[in-house]
Amino acid sequence: PVGRSEIGPRRDSFVRYPNFTYSTIQEGLARVMASRKVGRNGWSVMVALCRKVYEDGRFGRMSAEDIRKASGLDLKQVARGMEELRNKGIIVPVVRKTKEGYRHPDRSSFGHVATYCFTRPVWELIEKAPPPKDAHG
Repeated sequence: PVGRSEIGPRRDSFVRYPNFTYSTIQEGLARVMASRKVGRNGWSVMVALCRKVYEDGRFGRMSAEDIRKASGLDLKQVARGMEELRNKGIIVPVVRKTKEGYRHPDRSSFGHVATYCFTRPVWELIEKAPPPKDAHG
């Protein structure tokens, strides 16, 4: 995952893409997904996830139900799409630190939705525009 030290001080600044390179998903991401032969469930899930992408490559939290509503898939198709995106090296869970200092991938549990982000190689292939000069104070 992309490290927090690589971004500015604002935690939840949204990513910015260059003009004319973004439609439903960014052009570089579409190339990666096509080259890795992502199936229709994976594409639908990715379109739903890309509704909120932060500067550090994290996605906004979305439950399976939220993805289902946004994509029109059923919950089993959402699960298959998420699994495909993980298996093809496009997304990974964000690494969290426990109170004891142990690091582990974020995972869903009762009342909690796991946070995902792009893998580092995929995030590097997605063209991004620099944030406006006044965005970081």
